[in-house]
Amino acid sequence: CGKPVISAIDGIAAGAGAIIAMASDLRIATPDAKTAFLFNRVGLAGCDMGACAMLPRIIGQGRAAELLYTGRALTAEEGERWGFYNRLVPAAELEQTALDLAARIVSGPTFANGITKTQLNQEWSMGLEQAIEAEAQAQAICMQTKDFERAYRAFVAKEKPVFEGD
Repeated sequence: CGKPVISAIDGIAAGAGAIIAMASDLRIATPDAKTAFLFNRVGLAGCDMGACAMLPRIIGQGRAAELLYTGRALTAEEGERWGFYNRLVPAAELEQTALDLAARIVSGPTFANGITKTQLNQEWSMGLEQAIEAEAQAQAICMQTKDFERAYRAFVAKEKPVFEGD
């Protein structure tokens, strides 16, 4: 998906639900949220659906190994501290917080955000030199957009840019 995906988690996200949360670009959760990768509890490897590739990149190798070997649930507090959840909010504010975050992203440079998402995903398998080159190419593409032109003019005029996605 070329657009950022936001998960709002209240309660438990287990098994495939944990994978969906993990695969999201941003995760907002409540203090009662838990995420559990339960595959090993039913005799399966913890490496299902990209968990062994993605989870260590989000929370670190040792922490991911613990969760994937044991199937224990990641608490909300751990998840925020370890970087799995972007933030914790009260349950009554969860949906609005996720919607506000989505609105903030949508009001930004959507083409450039799409490029950012692509780079975030592609650069996992790149070395630093290759990543820097890929980012330079991505910036060169973004500099050709009308959004960049509008943002530059707004910056010079000390105004807020209005992005249109082109």
